[in-house]
Amino acid sequence: MTVKPTFAFLACSMTTASAGGLDQSGQPVTLLFRDGRYAEVAVGFWQPTVDGRDALGTGSGNVYGPITDVFAGIKTDLGERLSAALIVDEPYGVNVGYPANGFLYAGTEAEPGSLGVTGLLRWRLGEVAVHGGLRAERIGAEVTLGGLAYGPFAGYRWTGDDDWGVGWVAGASWERPEIGLRVALTYGSEIRHALDSQEVLFGQAGGSTTEITMPQSLNLDFQTGVTPRTLVYGSVRWVDWNGWEVAPAALDAAFGPLITFESDAWTYRLGVGRQLTDALSAGVEIAHETAIDTMQSPLSPYDGYTALTIGSSYALPSGVTLTGAVGYHVLGDAEVTTPGNPVPARFDDNHALAAQLRIGISF
Repeated sequence: MTVKPTFAFLACSMTTASAGGLDQSGQPVTLLFRDGRYAEVAVGFWQPTVDGRDALGTGSGNVYGPITDVFAGIKTDLGERLSAALIVDEPYGVNVGYPANGFLYAGTEAEPGSLGVTGLLRWRLGEVAVHGGLRAERIGAEVTLGGLAYGPFAGYRWTGDDDWGVGWVAGASWERPEIGLRVALTYGSEIRHALDSQEVLFGQAGGSTTEITMPQSLNLDFQTGVTPRTLVYGSVRWVDWNGWEVAPAALDAAFGPLITFESDAWTYRLGVGRQLTDALSAGVEIAHETAIDTMQSPLSPYDGYTALTIGSSYALPSGVTLTGAVGYHVLGDAEVTTPGNPVPARFDDNHALAAQLRIGISF
């Protein structure tokens, strides 16, 4: 059986802010495995509906705004064995805002921003190959705490100015192109940041430096042909969020960290792609992030998710490929609380819609 899949579907889960952290893009490197010279750009959109009720019975309204995600990359061969890729993504993001309606966290807002630039090389040694490179990453954020649950700390505001950090990427892969088989394992190092920060606490403004270490990660990607026109693919992603925190100096001394995560995140994807004609492909994918079953922060008010995504891809004679996908996410129920406030708010039966458009060109 000879398999030459043209299926180019990529999941809408790319635009999901992870319940286990702030993971948005998943930091993929699969562009590096494309044949020949190839470039692509993608725009994703994720619209959650997340609302709950506090211990007083007050409804929160929808606390999530829409999230957009942009991805771009280019790959080229530098010889028979050596290839290179440059990838730009938005690795982290969330858009939380509690309406000013009397809810326990009313007025709480968070909107971090990020940008990642990854340069990679891949060296093929027969069926086995190794890959690696450097990753530069910029992060910044603005957070406001509000509502009765924060007591005297309501009105606190933290702004962390954009800061660049550098880490590294390394991995290996095994391929059997004649059957469409590939297994790739990629490690991403932690990246340290020192954000120039401004805090407003009890009406007093002050400056400091907030150190944040974005976590290490491991991606396992795989695919295999099951018929000449059918491809099964998937991934497992682990992110080391356990113990991660943001602790601006003034708030940390008086109250504690701004946000803390107490568990790693595991995300699983499994999909099937089918080449319907020489130009048209379609696919379906299911994704799941495991719930951690602990109290959540008001800045991350759901716990895990399960998503179903469908998409199609059309290859034009010019070498341009158009891919579109839509997805539906069932977001896990969560209880949300803050330090010193033992009475949680409850967020149940929430969901999100996602869409993605991708344009690729072989040249």
